[in-house]
Amino acid sequence: MTRTGFVELFEKCFATLFDGESEFDDVLRYACFGGGKRVRPVGVWLGASSVSPAPPVDEVLSLACAIELIHSYSLVHDDLPAMDNDDYRRGRLTVHKKFGEATGILAGDALLSRAAGVLASGTVQFGGGYAAAAQVMTKAAEDMVRGQVLDLAGMRTEEEFRGMYALKTGALFKAAFLSGAIVAGADAAQRDAVLGYAEALGLGFQIADDLLDEGEENSLVAVIGEERGRALLDECTSSALGYAARLPYGEALVEFAEKLRTRKK
Repeated sequence: MTRTGFVELFEKCFATLFDGESEFDDVLRYACFGGGKRVRPVGVWLGASSVSPAPPVDEVLSLACAIELIHSYSLVHDDLPAMDNDDYRRGRLTVHKKFGEATGILAGDALLSRAAGVLASGTVQFGGGYAAAAQVMTKAAEDMVRGQVLDLAGMRTEEEFRGMYALKTGALFKAAFLSGAIVAGADAAQRDAVLGYAEALGLGFQIADDLLDEGEENSLVAVIGEERGRALLDECTSSALGYAARLPYGEALVEFAEKLRTRKK
């Protein structure tokens, strides 16, 4: 299955989680549909397909849905006035600006709870390997929150930004790829390579975002400068490619890393 084919399958599966008819259900749909790149769900698929020619599609889809729910909840909460205080997300009003701050808080709560439900159901249905992957994902969700705590405290140095990015952005990247690899039967060496790839990719992804957000003061690129930022992005991509080369089916990981490095938003 190609990456495009997986995304189409994911969208169909993801949509089945939003069949409610209340006004609040409309809020949840608004938060989860409307321009997302689906990087993390694709990461689950790539993590699985990098170690197996026939990964377990149903398990991968379940994990992909869970991590996109976690990611969506985090965006809703990050946009709130007490956090980043953003008015727009993906070219349209943020959830709290369109539906109110209280509804925004509750929508994020509901999405995280729904993710927990997906992971719990998957553990019952698929068993031990899936349970191990779910454990990785729930730990990453907490690490992401800890990254937001650091972000709110304020960063000053390159080291501080790297530490914050490793949690706020990198944790879900690592969980996506690693969870997919786990359910696909990755051995210890393959898991290490997948983790190394995802860690490098996560930092590179955030640096690319910093470079695209010209004028953003609270960023690593603002501290180290655009030239050093572009060099560091290239270093991250090169590192990711090195790890991909250690995997039996890592070709798609190479393409994905290059695509993220050169994206235009």
